Amino acid sequence: MDEPLKTFYRQVQDYDWVEVADRLLAPEALFHRQRGRAAVRMIRRYGQEPFVDIGCGTGLISRHLPPGSVGVDINPRNIERLARHAPHVQGVVAEAEALPFPDGSFRTAVCTEVIEHFPDPGPLIREIHRLLSPGGLLIGSTPRRSPIWRFRWMSFTCRRQEKEPFHREYSRAELSALFVGWEPITLSQSALGSSWSFVIKRI
Repeated sequence: MDEPLKTFYRQVQDYDWVEVADRLLAPEALFHRQRGRAAVRMIRRYGQEPFVDIGCGTGLISRHLPPGSVGVDINPRNIERLARHAPHVQGVVAEAEALPFPDGSFRTAVCTEVIEHFPDPGPLIREIHRLLSPGGLLIGSTPRRSPIWRFRWMSFTCRRQEKEPFHREYSRAELSALFVGWEPITLSQSALGSSWSFVIKRI
């Protein structure tokens, strides 16, 4: 991720996914609830401790992880909110492409709605691969190429003029191409067809 993007996520973005999902009556709240439920289902079915939630935001998914899990985000405000929403999770401020953990530290990495913010997600995916022990799992989601995203301008974020400088939607083929060399476990549509939810294994 280049410096202008990092600056945006560190200094500009000020959005609480947990508050929106739990309290806001708006279409995007439904989206966050749906994608959260999809992630939690996959975590409960496939996940193994220890967990790391990469790009954890304010804890929408982290709050459902077991005690001792780690949440990582580039934005220090997110980590402060994570401490309120998921006090059992250790919060770490760090860049997703350079995480301060030894090789093979985790059995499961969670990475939901993060990949799409990277013009070149290769370094992020290689870092996730490094963090996982052999046979470890990546549980994730990313926007699916869908007409729904044409209405993103209606979201609370965009109305507050916090429009993200980069946001990509993926086709099935494009998403699969990112993870060549990994073993696919499951790939499905979620959040009313606006996202892909997936589980893949580090070989």
